[in-house]
Amino acid sequence: MGSQHSDEQLVDLAAHGKADAFETLVLRYQDRLFNLLARMNGSEDGVDDLVQETFIRSWRALGSFRKGSRFYTWLYRIAINAGFTQRRDLSRKRKHEAGSLDAPVSGADKDAANLGALISDARQASPLELLELQQLRDRVNEGLNSLEDDYRRILVLRDIDGMDYDAIAETLLISRAAVKSRLHRARKELARVLKDLAP
Repeated sequence: MGSQHSDEQLVDLAAHGKADAFETLVLRYQDRLFNLLARMNGSEDGVDDLVQETFIRSWRALGSFRKGSRFYTWLYRIAINAGFTQRRDLSRKRKHEAGSLDAPVSGADKDAANLGALISDARQASPLELLELQQLRDRVNEGLNSLEDDYRRILVLRDIDGMDYDAIAETLLISRAAVKSRLHRARKELARVLKDLAP
């Protein structure tokens, strides 16, 4: 199935049993979904499973896709819900295993998917500058991971994934005004957290 088809055309074809149309959608969005979910979770651990689960859920729910909506916002909504379900389940598991909600999250793989992008953007940087950039990125990730879910979600969608306000509103099922308000509060909270994390 050619990549020249729009998302809506591919969804329509897939809903009528054309599996290759859905395959094209998977290829179109799998990397973007992976990066989104890795940022949401603060780690790549389990993200491949989440991406797969997102596409399985969306395949099963194609009949509920509303024409006139954007496919990627619908898909992201499914992905975000799957991601936060996983986070909740992991939190419960840690609480059960450790008897505490304070079990640390491993940061060894934190942001590994996007490190290459950082380095390619900073090709002219010296090794010391690259180290400083990585330390800054680690601090930002640590700050993001400490935020409540609503704030982290909107920051990832807007400032990392680059979604416009209308797409975020559609994804999160809130108004455009609510997107702006929540994003403003989230940025202020992240700035406060990063100030506290400063060495």
